[in-house]
Amino acid sequence: MKQPVARKNKIKKPMPFEFVLDELSGLDLHTRPMFGCTAVYVGSKIVLVLRKKEKKDADTGIWVCIPDEFVPEMKNRFPMLRGVSFFENENSAWQNLPEECPEFEEVAFELCKMIKKGTRLIGRVPKQKKSRGKRRAKAKGSKA
Repeated sequence: MKQPVARKNKIKKPMPFEFVLDELSGLDLHTRPMFGCTAVYVGSKIVLVLRKKEKKDADTGIWVCIPDEFVPEMKNRFPMLRGVSFFENENSAWQNLPEECPEFEEVAFELCKMIKKGTRLIGRVPKQKKSRGKRRAKAKGSKA
């Protein structure tokens, strides 16, 4: 009889900027891993990504998902926001509140207040991913 293989327990990393989740408690809130970070959803909308790496870089902080038409307004309101370098577009829908920002927590709390009020300025429903079966069928159909 085969002996069961002992599995190593994965060490869970602490939740980055957990105060944000505390501040948003009471909403239809859930999280998912994304890009090695933690994506925060309210209902079906993605609103934030919490990113804190051991080796800090320019994208460490809170990524704010802003509908395209509101990016200029949000950058005007919060001039410390900057484009996430991962997306290589300073005015992309993803803006970073850098952890190194002197008013980081103050601005994070303000963003949470806006989310709790249901602002249109933050959050978007992600596009649906195609299922594997549909992608395969489409690929087979295009090879003819």
